[in-house]
Amino acid sequence: MNQAKIRETILHIVHGNIRYADPFDRANLEKGNETGIVGFTVQSAEEVLEDIICDLTSLQDELRIESSFQSAQL
Repeated sequence: MNQAKIRETILHIVHGNIRYADPFDRANLEKGNETGIVGFTVQSAEEVLEDIICDLTSLQDELRIESSFQSAQL
């Protein structure tokens, strides 16, 4: 995976997760309107942070494995 693809993946991970804690995200606004809760979010910021860290750690592990395979094919 090249540098541009890694950056793109990181952005996708962060944006994809942060939506769950953003009260202005379309899905949260709709759910808030349905439930009558102003500022509704699916997850807290702390939960989202934990998910982001977990997902980025998984990406890091994936990149290490990919690098190992590339090194082994010398």
